Order: sequence, then C-alpha cells, then structure tokens
Amino acid sequence: MVEGLRHAFCLPPKLLSTMRLLPMRAMCPVPVEACNRAADRVVWRGWLHLGGSHRIELSLHLFFVLTLVAVTWMLAQALFPRFFPGWTPTSYWLVAASVALTDALAGLFHELGHAAAAIGKGRRVYRITLYGLAAAVRRSSGRLKPRDQFAISVAGPLSHLLMASVLWAAWNVLPDDNLPLRVATGFPAVSNFLVGLVNLLPVSPLDCGRVARALIGVILRV
Repeated sequence: MVEGLRHAFCLPPKLLSTMRLLPMRAMCPVPVEACNRAADRVVWRGWLHLGGSHRIELSLHLFFVLTLVAVTWMLAQALFPRFFPGWTPTSYWLVAASVALTDALAGLFHELGHAAAAIGKGRRVYRITLYGLAAAVRRSSGRLKPRDQFAISVAGPLSHLLMASVLWAAWNVLPDDNLPLRVATGFPAVSNFLVGLVNLLPVSPLDCGRVARALIGVILRV
C-alpha cells in the first residue's frame, strides 16, 4: 500500500518510513472498518514462488476484474469493429479478451520485474495487488543504494519491452490471412512497447523518474 502511494504521489522516503510505523487507524483517513471493507474487495489471492524461500502474495482486486471487463467491451464493441470491419461478433470478443488478458499479464510481469530485482538486491517483497490500471507493492523498507534503485526501477519498463519483443516476433511468423490472430498478437505488442517507452521517461511518478534520481545519486555519489 505504501509502495503504491509512493508510486502515485512520489512521497519522500522519510515520510514513507514514518507511515510504515503508524497504526492502521493513523494511516487511514476513514475508520478502520472501511479499510477492512476495501481489503475485502480482493476477489482472489494466491502465492508466487520465485525460487528458494521467496514467496509473494498476489491479490486481484475487484477493480482488476472491472477494468478487464471494461477494456474487453470497449475493444470488442467500439475499437475493433471500426478499424477491422467484416469480422464475426465472436472474433471481435475473442480478440478483445485476448488483448485485455495479455495486457493484464504484462502488468503482472512489470511488477514481478521490480520484485525480482528487489529480491536480487536483498529486499523482501511481501505482496503485489493488481487493480487493473495500477498496482500496489508491499516490500521491506530501508535506504537503497542509487545503483540498486536504478536496477529495481528499470526492471519494470524492461519487462514491457521484452514482452513486446516476444509478441512482435510471434506476429512476424503468423499467417497473413489470419487477421484476427495477428491483431491479437500485434496489438499488445505495440501497447507494451509504448508503455515501456513511456515508463522510461525521466518523469515522476514513472519508473524512470526514480531511475533519474538514482543516476543523479550515482553521479554525485550521494
């Protein structure tokens, strides 16, 4: 939760360390019961094993499901019929669902990229919660060396670029006469490439906003 707030609002590390020590009632502007109700909106929980003793709780929030449904509907009913007329209704829905699921999986890979890099730098990652267009990560606190911050931050965008490369390679070997299949592969390839590039911009609260701060720290040796 705190990591998600840091991503969204770029809060200073000193304030974040204070927040981690506060009780839930002090952290939450509404009653604790309301915070508990928000946690109850998680529709699925599971565990991811990253080798050894590293285990991360993965949670899917209700917003994740609603976002998945909304994106699928928008693609199947508005976007694809406009740009690719002549398909059957089933094709529109299948391709839309495939694209939405692939992009949702890319969001998970993004957070797992951060998590794997953090674990490689000696951090503990406890939980990843997917909200659809956003995610919250809970990991151990403490000051990071600039080069460690760089590695952790850049892992997310690189995961998108890697996934875009794999999808693009698959698109190139698909038959030309199967347009729905090519769209189901090419559309998320382009979207992941763009998301990866955007996250490489040195602007807060994007990932490479923290990369820029880490590089400044390396240059100035702070």
